[in-house]
Amino acid sequence: MLLPEIKDVMKIRSKMNLTLKQFASKCDLDLSWINQVESKKIKDPSYLKMKKIWDMYEYEKHKEEKTAGELCIKKIISFDLGTPLEKVNKKMLDKSISQIPIFDEDICIGMITDKKISGLVGLDVSNVTITSKMLEIPPPIVNEKMPLQSLRELLDSFDYILVEKNGSIYGILVRQDLMKLLK
Repeated sequence: MLLPEIKDVMKIRSKMNLTLKQFASKCDLDLSWINQVESKKIKDPSYLKMKKIWDMYEYEKHKEEKTAGELCIKKIISFDLGTPLEKVNKKMLDKSISQIPIFDEDICIGMITDKKISGLVGLDVSNVTITSKMLEIPPPIVNEKMPLQSLRELLDSFDYILVEKNGSIYGILVRQDLMKLLK
């Protein structure tokens, strides 16, 4: 995800016609931190804080659009690292899904896919458990307020996206979820 550069923070605030206080409040960031960034006292701001600014800006720009939280599947089917492969495969077949997030202590560490599992056809997998070596890279995680336009751009590059709300994984989005919007 492309985040704004430090020099863009003031431009974004000005474009939105917000005071420092209003901007900080909308971003859920400290007013003094925003001021230090704009006055170039902070040279290397944290990714998470810059992401908050970007998420807020994108939300405000497209707030009439549907959001990740509205479009995502909220009942996520997921498994933990070490789950028997047979159990994961059965769930994928039963639910007709092609990928499942794998968690390790509440953190998504990757996705097990039908492609990876089908590569094991013909082998005895009765005692095989999910390991990190079997996983595709974890998908991007977006805020529940991420607008449709930004989701479309992300789903051009990724097969799926996890949606977070209040710091926890809330749902999952795949391209087919956007196809439901066709009229």
